[in-house]
Amino acid sequence: MAVKKKASNAEILKQVLYEMLTLAHSIEFLTKNRWIKGQSLIDSSEVIKTASAIKMRLLYDFLYSPKPAKKVEVIEKGEICKDDYTAQNDFNITVPKPNLVGCDAKGMFTRQSVNKYIVHLTEERITKPKEIPPPKFNGGSDSIIKNSALILASAEKFIDSLAKGNFLNLNQEGEYYLEDFKKTVIRLKENPIFNQTYK
Repeated sequence: MAVKKKASNAEILKQVLYEMLTLAHSIEFLTKNRWIKGQSLIDSSEVIKTASAIKMRLLYDFLYSPKPAKKVEVIEKGEICKDDYTAQNDFNITVPKPNLVGCDAKGMFTRQSVNKYIVHLTEERITKPKEIPPPKFNGGSDSIIKNSALILASAEKFIDSLAKGNFLNLNQEGEYYLEDFKKTVIRLKENPIFNQTYK
């Protein structure tokens, strides 16, 4: 039984564009700022890295989630929730999944790791921090920049494929998100790491 959508495609796309723009802005901040380091192992870039991980995870789920036989409510296993919008389910577009940079064999960048280490203050995070790997990429900031570039390039291709068929129907705010996103990507391409990966 198909779940009836409560939002129009234009409303969904406006939110996707918002996430694309905010991820692009966070990566732009990450590439251009100097970070303050105190006595702890944490420097001020952690704020941007955390925001970027949330935005990457959201876009990753939207773009690359396969079309299940039935939508389910099981979040712990990384399955799509019945009210999640995805490119496959809601636009019938399969977006090729890139190989993320700096992931180890355990797949550290998972919905579960983002939920446990970034979104929720859980008992597991505090008392058993080794059971679920934290959502970090080997290679630090460079890997975050590269993975953001891969995901944003996929997202732009998805949006462009819909634009070719005149399926966007965005309101003015959505058009501004798209225009600002394209301008931000142009600036980001001045960064060699981002430019090399954005394909």
